[in-house]
Amino acid sequence: MNGSAARELTRGKPYAETFRCPGGALCLDFCNSGQGVRGSRAVEWIAGYPELVDWLEAADAIPRAQAARLLRSGATAPTAAAAAWKQAIIVREALFRVFSAAARQTAASRPDLELVEAEFATCVTSSRLDWLDGRYVWRLQPEATSPRVVVHPIVRSAVDLLTSETLSRLRQCAGETCSWLFLDETKNRSRRWCEMASCGNLAKVRRHRERVV
Repeated sequence: MNGSAARELTRGKPYAETFRCPGGALCLDFCNSGQGVRGSRAVEWIAGYPELVDWLEAADAIPRAQAARLLRSGATAPTAAAAAWKQAIIVREALFRVFSAAARQTAASRPDLELVEAEFATCVTSSRLDWLDGRYVWRLQPEATSPRVVVHPIVRSAVDLLTSETLSRLRQCAGETCSWLFLDETKNRSRRWCEMASCGNLAKVRRHRERVV
């Protein structure tokens, strides 16, 4: 999505960090939103169902009107909304493991793949084909308001990437404390860091210190 638009939508929200350095696909951005909980502070950036809906809107995965409908649906059925958020986090961590394995060019575990398969099988009933920018795309049905559907755009994005040639460009940041996933769009496919200004520079400083000690 447009970087300035993402920053505007996520201003002052903890998950805004996800969009500082986009992964190149919705599913990768979602996996990267778990960086906080996987870190030393163990802080979940997407802390509940409303934050998940906001995140999807900020990522351009759902339009604002549908986000509003999903938020109203969640407020009406808080138990279902909480369950949908918990399941989304479970799916996120499974996808993270699947993509991390793919970045290492190894197969993911069968249980993780089965979870993705099961979630994808339910996406069809909440999706439709729409003509967009000269091509057909799968999109969440505008009338879909059940909290359970919030994870569907992410799962579709994941399956699209996993079954495409673009997967060969998948990388995981080489930073010691970073687990971000991204698509390497450089011509020679040599990108190692999620962001040179952060993880890349930290590695440079670390190597310099090791040489002078």
